[in-house]
Amino acid sequence: MYQYSIFGNSDELGAQFSSFFIRHREQFSKDMVLDEALIHLLYCMQYMSLILSYNEYDELIAAMNYWTVADIDDSTYDPNGQIVRISSALIAPHERSSRVFMHGFRDWSNYIYEQNPSIHTVVFTARADNEYLNRLYPQFATFTKMVDGLHGLERQYKVSLLDLRAFLNRLKPKN
Repeated sequence: MYQYSIFGNSDELGAQFSSFFIRHREQFSKDMVLDEALIHLLYCMQYMSLILSYNEYDELIAAMNYWTVADIDDSTYDPNGQIVRISSALIAPHERSSRVFMHGFRDWSNYIYEQNPSIHTVVFTARADNEYLNRLYPQFATFTKMVDGLHGLERQYKVSLLDLRAFLNRLKPKN
């Protein structure tokens, strides 16, 4: 069960994220092989920030990486960007039916707002063939377009940070 999250981009958090990403890369893409996962990590590690979520036993159960960009249609890191692009969000399979994603996402959205209130938009994608995510995301975000992803077509979504926070902060407390 979700207990808490840690935010940042230290080497230690990066190592934990990398290990978790490699172990659960099929959650990101069922077609992703190890060398693709390593290349993805090398590309993202230089500018990504992380949220790592843990259970009551201090076991890592979910992870997400993201960075800021200046334009919704550009994934190039911009330290002054006012849009957050989420690259990947992974949840351990045994936690999938819990509220880990929503509680961690809530904590993250509040953290982003507190750290940088000028952030106004959050952008993310889901593989077009992922029915679960493509039913979940429209509950709080707007579909914008289809894009070519690493492993096929993806549906891109966007949501204002304020709307996302309003939606997620309605959730019941973690415990």
